[in-house]
This record gives sequence, structure tokens and C-alpha cells, in this order.
Amino acid sequence: MKKLKFISSICILFTLFQSCYVMQKSSDFYGIDTSNSNTLYLIDISGSMEGIDEGSVKDQVMREASNKAGNVVSDAVGGKIGNLLGKQITKQATKLGAVKRKLIPAIKGLPDGKQFVVFAYEDDVKKHKQEFTAANNTNRTAANIFVDNLKAGGGTDTLEGLKEALLVNNVQEIVLMSDGLPNGGPEQVLQEIKVLNTNNVIIHTIAFGEDADHNFMRTLAQQNNGTFVTSKM
Repeated sequence: MKKLKFISSICILFTLFQSCYVMQKSSDFYGIDTSNSNTLYLIDISGSMEGIDEGSVKDQVMREASNKAGNVVSDAVGGKIGNLLGKQITKQATKLGAVKRKLIPAIKGLPDGKQFVVFAYEDDVKKHKQEFTAANNTNRTAANIFVDNLKAGGGTDTLEGLKEALLVNNVQEIVLMSDGLPNGGPEQVLQEIKVLNTNNVIIHTIAFGEDADHNFMRTLAQQNNGTFVTSKM
């Protein structure tokens, strides 16, 4: 009976942990203020985004709590159910988990009428919409469901992700979330985007994880009038 109560408590804590960021609103994303521009959020969902994201001190505490809770639940319950519950808890500690914890509140906080869209990429590009949509309760919720359901896997075709983003009609600003480890190397991405970005679209970059290629992400932002930040901020 005590074991059952303990497991139930852990599961409740996990539910609260998940719902806290789902319910929050934010006017910025890792310190990048929400602008009046048409913003395309571009998320790296390659396999490397399953890696641990150290993040800020607060994020590290949350990650440690999540890992411990996940291990306890997995061991206590046992079998397939225990393994599933454990994975559901510990997945919040990954780089992609860090993206979700910050991006969902940022999208929830978008002002009505703000034009936005969310893309994700690995070997190919996934789109929440094909074109920009105006922020309202329905569209914000649809975008956040898309983000929350994303899973990491596959390669890191950053160049294709950026190309697809630059092709969207009336795009003015791209926010790239990645560990910055692109297929083919960073130089190819930098050179091609320099040629392709003829409309001077602003590209902000946010680097996730200790192994992130900060030089690449910083240079990409600098060459495209954007801001570079890391998830430690």
C-alpha cells in the first residue's frame, strides 16, 4: 500500500512538472523579446537533441529531480509500465525537453494577431502550418500541441531547415533552436545561407547542450543580424 501511494505521489509530481510550463506565459524566449515581425520558430529534432541539456542552474535542478524521479518510478513499478513512466519523466531533461519548457510558454504568450509558424527538422522538415498564422487561442494551442508531440531522431539537416524557412512567404525573423551540429559541417551552412538570405531575414540562434557548436551558432546569428544566446542564460 505504501509503495502504491509513493508511486502515485511521484506520478502526481510529474504531472505538475509537465503542466507548470504548459500553463505558463512568457513575453520572451531565452531573453529574446517577442517582436512585431513575422516569426518562424525552427526546432532541431535530430537524434543529438536527445542529449542532456545542462541549462541554467534552475534547469539543472529540474533535470536532476526529473532523472531521480524517473529512476525511482521505473525501479518501483517495474516491467513495461515502469519503464514507460520512467522514460516519460526523464525525457524532460533532454535538449529537446528544454526547448519545449521554454517555447511553449513563449508561444502561449504571443499577442493576438502576431504572425508566427513552427517548423522542425531532422533529415526532413516538419511543419505545424505551411504559412504564417495569426496568434489566437486556437492557433497558439495547435502550435503548442505540435511542439509538445515532437520527438528527437534522425540526422541534422540544418541547411534544409533554414532553406525551407527562408522560402516561407513574408518571413521576417527566424529563431533557430539547435545544438549546432549540422550535417556537412557548419561552413557549408554559413556560406549557403549568406547567399540565400537575400531579403535580410533576421536569424536568432539558441544553442542547447554542453557539446553545442557555439562558434557556428554565434556566427550564423551575427551574419544575419540576429542574437545568439545559450540555454544556460
